[in-house]
Amino acid sequence: MSDRQGASQFADGAEVEWVCRLLDNARLEILPTAKADEIAKGIPERYKLTVTSSPKLGVARTVELATELRRRGFTVVPHLAARAVRDRHELARIIDALVDAGIDEVFVIGGDQEQPLGAFTGALELLEVLSTLDRRPQTIGVAAYPEGHPKIPSSVLMDMLLKKQPYATYAILQMSFDAGAILGWLRAARSQGFHLPVYLCLPGTLRIDRLLRIAVRLGIGQSLRYLEKQQGLLPQLLTGGYRYDPWSLIESLLEQFGPDHEQIVGIHWSTFNELTRTVEWIESRQRELRVTAR
Repeated sequence: MSDRQGASQFADGAEVEWVCRLLDNARLEILPTAKADEIAKGIPERYKLTVTSSPKLGVARTVELATELRRRGFTVVPHLAARAVRDRHELARIIDALVDAGIDEVFVIGGDQEQPLGAFTGALELLEVLSTLDRRPQTIGVAAYPEGHPKIPSSVLMDMLLKKQPYATYAILQMSFDAGAILGWLRAARSQGFHLPVYLCLPGTLRIDRLLRIAVRLGIGQSLRYLEKQQGLLPQLLTGGYRYDPWSLIESLLEQFGPDHEQIVGIHWSTFNELTRTVEWIESRQRELRVTAR
């Protein structure tokens, strides 16, 4: 929570219920450089963990860390980057390893590799093959981009999302700091037939200078400029040490609370391996809202 006000001052009734649901339905994204032992020591097992895909480390490290965390009792969601998987046979081996480990959910993305390693150039192609495997996860997530993609036209993004929808259970929105852009995109997407439940993507309490670098890399510099305009971050950025407060977006969404919010069912936390800080923030907000962690 920011120093300005507490969560309970912003929400009541249906709004409190919605915020509680978001906080309770938390997914902590971790980079594959993380150590399973360290995570197990500091993070409660009730949190669902997702393991990203790294072009440098490859899909093998994602699967390795995911299965290690599953053995320690966590519910785990590995990211499958289509461009990092060579072919149907490798995909089948990956899925067999995950299912054998008790992992029944994956998040499918295109991936950041400039050149695909094999047959899959995007998420849709992998999803189509995945749907034909004898063994496959029951729950599948895909990505959605309310503020666009630096390399893909918005019309193409929406067309691909609608084609991926039949294979998916939910979508995770690209990180954004603009509540109006998120809600406007949801309305426009629904008008074109998109109906999956979605997760917000928030960065936790990252240092704002690190967040700026990430935003530029992800192509969401315009969203970060919106955040700076709304909160006047530049002076604090120059003095160093300032951390982003995730409540700022939740507060903005509450100010526009309405039927559109029902499609937003949780938060995907891009922790960048700052898991402890993120968990402390979530549980502090839950205490303020008198929420009992599941």
